Amino acid sequence: MFIVGIDVGGTFTDLTAVDSRTGRVVVTKVPSRPRHEAAAVLSGLQAVDIASRDVRRLVHGTTVGTNAVLERRGARVAVVTTAGFRDLIEIGRTKRNIPALFVPTFVRPKPVVERRHRFEVTERLAADGSVLVPLDPARVERALEDALSGGAEALAVCFLHS
Repeated sequence: MFIVGIDVGGTFTDLTAVDSRTGRVVVTKVPSRPRHEAAAVLSGLQAVDIASRDVRRLVHGTTVGTNAVLERRGARVAVVTTAGFRDLIEIGRTKRNIPALFVPTFVRPKPVVERRHRFEVTERLAADGSVLVPLDPARVERALEDALSGGAEALAVCFLHS
């Protein structure tokens, strides 16, 4: 029986497997198959001669989603967040490399989600999960309607302490 770790990347799929009976470790790298990630996983298992029925545990990681965000491709995303936190994703932190902290030519990168695709709803949870301000269903409905009419294909719900 094998414990298998897989990293599906945009170019290659890496597979590392450990035979839990013998401790033998096998490693392979196979070409990724965009839009058919499972096929690359099966190809990797085949490359190291492991039948899927012999996989006891599978751990999966991927950089495909990260790459899509960094390269600004994929679905048009809208964000729904706690009222007052709409711009937090764009404000960021001031932890830039010193001495470059005050370089006047610094250019802020384009935000991952444009402001017009970020929506606020009334709600607030405490850090312990208790409700400080109840969720306003009417604001949620309005935010969803606005997101859809703005062309959103995916929605990220990013409430404070959620």
